[in-house]
Amino acid sequence: MSRGRGGLAGMMHSQTRGSRRFMLFLFFAAIVVLGGLIPAWVITSEANDKNIPSAQISGLTDDEKRGQELFGKRCSLCHTLKAANAVAKVGPNLDQLAPNAEFTLDAILKGRSRGNGQMPAQLYTGQDAEDVAKFVAKSVGAAAPSDG
Repeated sequence: MSRGRGGLAGMMHSQTRGSRRFMLFLFFAAIVVLGGLIPAWVITSEANDKNIPSAQISGLTDDEKRGQELFGKRCSLCHTLKAANAVAKVGPNLDQLAPNAEFTLDAILKGRSRGNGQMPAQLYTGQDAEDVAKFVAKSVGAAAPSDG
């Protein structure tokens, strides 16, 4: 890369075809690094995080993490839940209702019809329903039975 007395600095300020190609290469390399590799690294590190700092939740289990994903697919369309970044007005605000896992599981399996909308029965079944119920209960800090 040495080009006499100017070295790299001389090459960068030169107007030769080779120096323009070299600067173009550096520009595109910087674009790839800043525009692709860094965001990819941030996304992968965030995807493996088992904490939701905005909702003050830490240490989600794999079941609760799966419950969070499932909640985002169907439940977030109607319910508000800070831990899932869900803001909807049809169903009750789960942050305020603070249902425990048993109540949430019952609602998922049997459905509900109060107020403005109707929650259909069996949105999820089996392990999926249990995972969503565990996630909601942990998200709202419900350890005691709820009467919602």
